[in-house]
Amino acid sequence: MTDSQAQTALSALRIDRSAAPMRRRRKRRWLIPAALLLVVLGLIGVSLARRPPTVRVAEVREPLPGEQQTELSASGYVDSRRRSVIAPLIAGRLVEVAVEEGEPVRRDQVIARLDDRDARVVLERANAEVQAAGARLAASEAQALNADRTTERTRNLARQGAVPRAQLLDVETAGRATRESLNLARAQLAVARRAREAARLQLTHTVVRAPFDGTVSRKLADEGAVLAPAALSGTNLGGIVELVDLHALEIEAEVSEEQLTRIRTGQPALIFLDALPERAFPGQVATVRPAIDRSKATATVRVRFQAVPQGALPDMGAKVSFLRQPLPPEELNARAQPKRVPASAVVRDAQGSAVWVVKDGRLARQPVRVGERVGDEVSLVQGPGAGTQVVVAPEPRRLRDGRRVKVEAGGG
Repeated sequence: MTDSQAQTALSALRIDRSAAPMRRRRKRRWLIPAALLLVVLGLIGVSLARRPPTVRVAEVREPLPGEQQTELSASGYVDSRRRSVIAPLIAGRLVEVAVEEGEPVRRDQVIARLDDRDARVVLERANAEVQAAGARLAASEAQALNADRTTERTRNLARQGAVPRAQLLDVETAGRATRESLNLARAQLAVARRAREAARLQLTHTVVRAPFDGTVSRKLADEGAVLAPAALSGTNLGGIVELVDLHALEIEAEVSEEQLTRIRTGQPALIFLDALPERAFPGQVATVRPAIDRSKATATVRVRFQAVPQGALPDMGAKVSFLRQPLPPEELNARAQPKRVPASAVVRDAQGSAVWVVKDGRLARQPVRVGERVGDEVSLVQGPGAGTQVVVAPEPRRLRDGRRVKVEAGGG
């Protein structure tokens, strides 16, 4: 082996130390991003651990009277069996409105007056026509009496031959004409009297009276308004006031057509007024309107109060529960019945039964005493008040007193 070949072999066995720093630099470039990634993941984990859990909530509620007897429910409005827009029977200018909104009125009480000057002129003319017709009748009666006497005298003379037959025929013809004039005068007097009656009626129509006992719910016109003799829906052409009988109130509820078979006349019902939510009022089905609203596929059911409650007014919102059988009076008070919560909201552990209450976004464990189960709910003999939010299907391992939580969208 020559010296040059030996040096080549030794060079091949020598370690190249210039490559080591290059590899160390590559490792350092990957270690920094990896460390940053671990820090970010750690921060995300801490953030998730501290993030308030999302819970689904329900409210403690007071049971509605008759829930167990309810066949179906419907919404509607208070209406009255007697409700009318009062308008004059003739056109005219309004000179007085004698009532105000909210004022009770009796039947035949004066509500308003129209300008009656034209009507009085017409009546005075009608009176004059009657007087003239009466005078004409008196003259015709006198003429007829004289014609009868002349005819009788001429007939006697004709029997004696003192007057010719032709003269007798002329006198009889004149007598018949006089009697026809008398009949015409009588007819003219009857026509004049009828015209006077019409003028008097026209004058009475200038005074608008209440057709029934009721309360003025709306005032539709004031003095000076020129009114037409009728009112059309949506456009007031002649309405002066709207009159409502508050003693004949009932509920108009809409029931879908597929549910109509479950409704019958005389069926017991409970009425809940939005304005008086703390009370339930017994009633019964009065009528089912025999027509379907095509656009909504519903029928109107009228439900009457057994006794119209004080404070009920037309157009108030209402809900109706149609019952299978009448409800005893003692069950009408919802506040006398235990409050209810979903059965899944109650947890049982070594400390007893409890619910997790959500208040101001934080949890609180509250002990409860549970009564009977009703469907998916349980009654609370002792526990939080109505309207309190409680967690549904809670996970005690994730929940603790004072922990901040987020209420699920749409929950509670």
